[in-house]
Amino acid sequence: MLAPFVPTVRGNRVRDYHIGDLLRESEPARVIPQVIGSDSVGFLLLCRKFADMGFPSVNWNLGCPAPLITKKSRGCGLLPHKDIIERFLDSVVPKLPMPMSIKARLGLDKNDELYNLISTFNNYQLKELIIHPRTGSQSYGGTVDLDKFEECLQISKHTIVYNGDICSVDDFNRLANRFPTVENWMLGRGIVKKPFLLNELKRAVDGSETIISENEKTQAVRDFLNELLSENINRHHHHQANVLGKMKELWQYLGAGIDASGSLTEKILRCGTLAEYQKTVDGQSSLS
Repeated sequence: MLAPFVPTVRGNRVRDYHIGDLLRESEPARVIPQVIGSDSVGFLLLCRKFADMGFPSVNWNLGCPAPLITKKSRGCGLLPHKDIIERFLDSVVPKLPMPMSIKARLGLDKNDELYNLISTFNNYQLKELIIHPRTGSQSYGGTVDLDKFEECLQISKHTIVYNGDICSVDDFNRLANRFPTVENWMLGRGIVKKPFLLNELKRAVDGSETIISENEKTQAVRDFLNELLSENINRHHHHQANVLGKMKELWQYLGAGIDASGSLTEKILRCGTLAEYQKTVDGQSSLS
């Protein structure tokens, strides 16, 4: 599981506030920290810290499409700059205390920027290359470019992980049939929209999961939301507006899968306080 990214650090130490969420991780062996930025010194400083904390590997983010990130030549904003990427890899890879993967898009504005980097990546030892086949300028709109993904797949020497628009069992089957050599898949927004998608996929692939009733789904979602809210309040009790914003953002995805009419999500997005949010959710007898 990839954690939300943290930026590279400046100075000669990693301060707790910089990696606060990761410090609270109780099962580091299951989590991969994700780092954004091209400062090789700061990147290696974080990697050494992560290795000491028991995390198994690290991921370099070349995929974030947010304009505030890309305009600083971070995330997929780095993809047009092959020279910077090569210097970074030359400096970092020989000194890494743990395996490193890369998560990337096809490019910032052009869909061939990653393709043109594959031969460079082939020169370095990487754990895997995760590809989301959109450009940064697409953000999460438009369609994934499966033809360009296939071109990258054909010339890469690394293990390729597919990421993007897996929102149903049919989506997965269609992609798996087209790319039979791909054995690793990453779920993103699809599993946030449909929290039980992983269960459905496992049942479809090998029958290893049991059917979950609608009542069980509803209760599981309620428990998750309550636990997440409580954890965020405890962590950010002086910034309840930030907590409310996080819960609203989650509901913009989650609501699509568990609030069929959209009425509950609409009410939640209109909430002005955490107390109003809790009253709205608690007063709803069903989440589906």
